[in-house]
Amino acid sequence: MGSQWEDKSKPHLNIVFIGHVDHGKSTTVGRLLLDSGHIEQHII
Repeated sequence: MGSQWEDKSKPHLNIVFIGHVDHGKSTTVGRLLLDSGHIEQHII
């Protein structure tokens, strides 16, 4: 049984965020997850 995030119709993509401390890496990832529907607003 696959996970709820597993979608075989779309290609798998690994993304890496590299940057200095306090330059918004976590904020960017959080926003991407929120905008893509993979996380709910109250979690953030």
